[in-house]
Amino acid sequence: MPAPRRKSGNAASTARSQQPLSFHVRSNKITKPSVSAAAKSLDKADAKKLIEAAETASPSPAAEEADVQIEEEPTTAELAIRSQVEAEKKERTDAEVRASKITDAQVKRYWKKKEDERKAPRVHQQGLSVEEKVLREFDLSSQFGPCVGIARTKRWKRAEALGLQPPLEVLAVLLKAENKNSIQVQRAYMDELIASKFITS
Repeated sequence: MPAPRRKSGNAASTARSQQPLSFHVRSNKITKPSVSAAAKSLDKADAKKLIEAAETASPSPAAEEADVQIEEEPTTAELAIRSQVEAEKKERTDAEVRASKITDAQVKRYWKKKEDERKAPRVHQQGLSVEEKVLREFDLSSQFGPCVGIARTKRWKRAEALGLQPPLEVLAVLLKAENKNSIQVQRAYMDELIASKFITS
């Protein structure tokens, strides 16, 4: 049985301790912040001069160089993926030898088989090559582990070492891109989306 509540003998003291809510009082009105006195003192001619000066001012060359440097510097994720790719290049496995023998026609057949398993065609992939479609499908296959922050080749090898049987065609696409010295292929598309920077000018 719950403990009985204590009742206060003085109802007036409880009414004084907590005020009732009121939504029709002027003090509850929310207003925009008012214009400062300094801004009011400027006349229209001074305001026009300030606007014209701001429009004609050109950015300094140092500021433009800083923008260029920001765009060209590789991110931490890109540097990590580059180091992973360099470490993976040193050792060749028998799976890589088998993958290097896979032709483009076999990769296209593999992708056609994947498409035939679906009930509806994929959306928003009309402009992509077959190789990019294969790699993106591998990125989104969660059974091979996370794809963010790891090179695709390293992820494929890790999945194979764990006995998850990743598709050999994915490794074939990665090896062909490696022969073209394309580091960007090693980075998962999801990783690019997460780390993307929107630079506005």
